[in-house]
Order: sequence, then C-alpha cells, then structure tokens
Amino acid sequence: MEKKEEILIEQKRQNKLKEEIQKLKKKLPSIIIGFIFFIAVSLYFLEDKFYHFFGNNANFIFTAVIILVVFSIFLILTSYFKIRKKEKKINEIGIKLYKLQKLEVEPKNE
Repeated sequence: MEKKEEILIEQKRQNKLKEEIQKLKKKLPSIIIGFIFFIAVSLYFLEDKFYHFFGNNANFIFTAVIILVVFSIFLILTSYFKIRKKEKKINEIGIKLYKLQKLEVEPKNE
C-alpha cells in the first residue's frame, strides 16, 4: 500500500509541474503584447515629454523597439530556463515512477 501512495504522490507532482509549464508558455505572449501596448499608450499620452527627451518620435520608436527586443529576449530566456528546469524535474520523477512501478522478478535457483 505504501508503494501505491508514493506513486500517486509522485504522479500528482509530475502533473502539477506539467501544468506549471503550460501556464508559463501561455502567459509569455500576453506579457509581450502587454509591453507593446504599454509603449504605444505611453507614446500617445506622453508625446510632448518624449519629444523633448528623444528629439523626435523616430528616436523614441527606435529606442522603444530596442527596449522591447531586449525585454522580450530576457523574458523568453528566463522562461526557457524555468521550463527546462521543470522538465528535468519531470524526467527525474518519471524515472523514479518507472523504478517504483517496474515488476520485481525474483531470481530462480537452478
């Protein structure tokens, strides 16, 4: 009975990690789109201040695109490393589950 309980606990941990990976993958595009929206809204409402700071809107748009690219790359890389770490844990749990579930064969004495 103890072995079955341990198997169930490990399966729940594995499923939870898989769900967390799916949430990370779904959340990433919305964050990037939100950042693009933030830049567009700030350009619209703070146009005068940006004009004095950057000189013109073209410089601001160029700077905003560079910041967006750097932010996106940073976000994608951190998400990638989090996902890889969780996938490694899932694989470790899978190996542990395999060892728990495999049939134990008793050697025959000949």
